[in-house]
Amino acid sequence: MLHKELERRNLPVLKSRDEMKDIMQREVYGYLPDVPYSWSVSEPTVIDDRYCCGDVAFSYVDFTIETGGKAHTFRVDRLLHTDGRKRPLIIVNNFHPMESSHYFPREELSEYDADYLLFCYKDVSSDDGDFTTGLAPLLLPDGQVNDTDCGKIAIWAWAAMRVLDYGLTLEGTDADNVAIAGHSRLGKTALYTAMTDERFKFAFSNAAGCAGDALAHGSTGIELSHIDRTLRTRGENIADIVERFPFWFCKNYAAYAKDNVSDTFDQHYLLASVAPRYVLVCSCDMDYWADPDSQQMCCLAASAMWENDGLSGLVGCDRYLEAGEALLDGHVGYFRIHSKHFFSRHSWKRFIEFIEKHKD
Repeated sequence: MLHKELERRNLPVLKSRDEMKDIMQREVYGYLPDVPYSWSVSEPTVIDDRYCCGDVAFSYVDFTIETGGKAHTFRVDRLLHTDGRKRPLIIVNNFHPMESSHYFPREELSEYDADYLLFCYKDVSSDDGDFTTGLAPLLLPDGQVNDTDCGKIAIWAWAAMRVLDYGLTLEGTDADNVAIAGHSRLGKTALYTAMTDERFKFAFSNAAGCAGDALAHGSTGIELSHIDRTLRTRGENIADIVERFPFWFCKNYAAYAKDNVSDTFDQHYLLASVAPRYVLVCSCDMDYWADPDSQQMCCLAASAMWENDGLSGLVGCDRYLEAGEALLDGHVGYFRIHSKHFFSRHSWKRFIEFIEKHKD
């Protein structure tokens, strides 16, 4: 059933990974400048050296990046096991610090067999059109001058890559099983990060939606007569997002607002650019603005990239999932939870399950 619907959406065909990566940078997110840089960290400030069950330390460091004679420092929270055994490392580009985040259930996550480095995205650069804050002037000293200069999503992603530089120096990091995770706009950021930096084996986007993990072709959202009519009941489109958040993207992306679609690409290119590594997408079933059906279809459309190389894409996708169902067996994973637009412990549990299933 879904394969026939995919045909009706008439998507642009997949290209080589390099071609798709270039298109997504040139037309949507912009190119990151290639700048020399250095980084350093402070001594850790320990909040709790026997956190919760006792074999994890909760601490933070001040992380400084220098380039072009300028420097910027932001806090990186750490939830690290203390037994010296190597584990998967998850980089989290988050809305809040670890201590105050309702998107990061740290007590529960500390019990999983993974380590975490988390930072607040606004500490990297403000979530607005001001390119003089944080890391932005280090990467774009003159702001967004060219139509292909990167927006804030790419800047937040670059910070995650630099935090990974640091994470790979930690003795407990299993470098073969490194992940990036994010919710909403930071889910888009997580996918851009993984597309751009192949050191990330796993990418997890939670409710990323438009310009993230949802197709623009055929995106209509969900219309249900019995729901609260004050809720948004259609998927966000390109016109919506570039009107409110043009600074997330390069200037070229605004050209697609009129038709709300491009004849030459769609968001399955972003997911497919992560191949042959692993990508997992979560939909919240009441998050109509993110268009869960188009998120699942995006995963299905991208799967051909893996399948063409003899790998598994999205396995078992023959109908739209109900809340609570998951497809985790392939290199592309997808699941739905019963929720509005939220990054819950249920999402985290599925992500950890996905990593456990596919780690080396």
